[in-house]
Amino acid sequence: MGKYTRSSGDNNPRGLETVSNDLLQECKVCTEHSRLSKGLRERLEGLPRQIRKEIVKRTRDGCSALFIACRRGNVEITEYLITVCDANSEQKGLYEVSEDRSVHCVTPLWCACVSGKLSVVKSLVRLGSNINALSDTGSTPLRSACFMTHIDIVQYLVENGADIRKPNYNGGTCLINSVQSVQLCSYLISKGADVNARDIQDKTALHYAIQEHRLETAQLLLEHGADPFAKSRYGDDALQTACLKGAHQIFDYLKNRINYSSERLADAHELIGSTFIDDHNETRVAILHWRLAHHIRLRDTTYIQKRPEVAPRPAYGNCVEFSTIAELDNIAADVDAMRIQSLLIYERILGIDHKDTLFRLMFRGASYADSLRFQRCIDLWLLALQVRVQKYSILYSDTCLTAQAIVRLMLDLLDKYVDVMSNEFVEQGMPRFEDVYTVFQVLTANINEARQLLNIRPVHRKQQENFDRILKCLTHLMYLLLSTAKTDAERELVNAAVRTLVRNNIRSAITNDTLLHLSVSRLNVIKSGYFTDDSRSNSLIFPNLNVVKLLLEAGAHVNAKNESKSTPLLVASMPYNYERELVYTLLEYGAHLDQPNRSDDRPVSLLAINPVNDIPLVNYITLKCLCSTVITKFGIPYRNQIPRTLEDFVRWHEP
Repeated sequence: MGKYTRSSGDNNPRGLETVSNDLLQECKVCTEHSRLSKGLRERLEGLPRQIRKEIVKRTRDGCSALFIACRRGNVEITEYLITVCDANSEQKGLYEVSEDRSVHCVTPLWCACVSGKLSVVKSLVRLGSNINALSDTGSTPLRSACFMTHIDIVQYLVENGADIRKPNYNGGTCLINSVQSVQLCSYLISKGADVNARDIQDKTALHYAIQEHRLETAQLLLEHGADPFAKSRYGDDALQTACLKGAHQIFDYLKNRINYSSERLADAHELIGSTFIDDHNETRVAILHWRLAHHIRLRDTTYIQKRPEVAPRPAYGNCVEFSTIAELDNIAADVDAMRIQSLLIYERILGIDHKDTLFRLMFRGASYADSLRFQRCIDLWLLALQVRVQKYSILYSDTCLTAQAIVRLMLDLLDKYVDVMSNEFVEQGMPRFEDVYTVFQVLTANINEARQLLNIRPVHRKQQENFDRILKCLTHLMYLLLSTAKTDAERELVNAAVRTLVRNNIRSAITNDTLLHLSVSRLNVIKSGYFTDDSRSNSLIFPNLNVVKLLLEAGAHVNAKNESKSTPLLVASMPYNYERELVYTLLEYGAHLDQPNRSDDRPVSLLAINPVNDIPLVNYITLKCLCSTVITKFGIPYRNQIPRTLEDFVRWHEP
């Protein structure tokens, strides 16, 4: 150790930790032109090279000293750490993008490119950094520099061999990331960028330029061969995208540049008019476009029919599209009628299952709810739910969000408005049994198939979460069904539907809870982005005795165990879930008091220490249960030594 006498205090674990912390701190506060302190450099250089390498590898908040120096734009510290301390220029750190607060795992070069530190970029490339290294999303430094519009860095990277065609994992190219800058797009095209490259949504750079209302970029792309008829995954080409985004300047440019058919132009004017009324509340502009569309349909010898024909829907009040100027004039002063026309136009041109059509259905429904026209909202949301379940299944996030929204609305109506609104409102029966029953049927129609899909590898966590949220919706729908069923026929429909669901033994995907587990838990709540957190429908419904009785009468297994081997009784016995009548009902249906979970918690223990419990527990403990508990507690061998019919019974009592 004599060779390192000068830094002997640093050449031990605690000393090395101090050096590392000092290095990270100095890098954190450095400016572009500052240097590491002389004392710190002497301490680092007084250590063996291998130890210096280990020190600079250490991180704070997921970032090494080199990464921090690159982000700060300090060339001298960057080069010192790489050349003197052997810092790994490919060691990734965490970078938070200020625009959307997203955090990415990236290399120092990627970090410097996004931060706009050209001098550091040049230094890293000269010292051998991988110019095409990928971030956690598959994005190269070049692609990310394009997104930030750092043209000088883009040019330097391209001139030094960066791959201009390399997309990220979602197919996003450098050109797609550059549509905000005509100059940058022009440069990339001159270097060979593919103007018709598609991302995972089958969108090209032209689609994105139109979405962002970038007229000059759209013109540039079209002049260099961009295909205006290329369709996205949703079937949107350039003209349709301009209509949906209300990009009226690009809309006019496309009409003048491309020879569209009269029918296509009429559809386009009807679609962009609908966008103006829905997105901007521009009724005058909408009427103007719709009038122009009508004149286009009339200008040839034969009137151009609106195709395909959309059958009247109850959700739209059985309205039909206008076909004459007189009919258009009749709705021009009625904003609600115009918005229904907009929905009809969207469905006809885009299709009922197009994402924009479904978004309009949900948005229009929310507008009705805001104006207390709740049945109109339910009609539209139920239509959206039916379409989403049919096209995407209940595992799809938007399907789950739609289900949560409509169930929360129904709960809100039942809980908040029936008691306080006018008698007329109460007589209308909000929510209606038929609507609640339809939602229940829609969500359970293919629930077995959805559950089986979750067994396919790889398992997607988001789909599991969506499935479990749907199960929570179903338990709340049972509560609504019991609350809204007024006749024997309706109650029999409820019983039959629940019996069918129980026979399928549907369980949650993550915790393996049964519907009975959910119905005894205070954690069973529904949240929806369409409602504020202070909505009264967010008040606790579970544990719920009536739903528990409904499930038990339908044949639900009272002693079923979830992932943690907890029975419904054990969940119900927890102090925050405890309700006397509910626990009593489970016991009367044969729930075992002494069945343990994985942690060896037992209902009998929880109930015995609960000061408010007055149920005589001894009445529900059998000799068989006591014997089984002793056998499992002391590990007494029992397999093949007792009747087979008792082996399962004993096994239920094992932790």
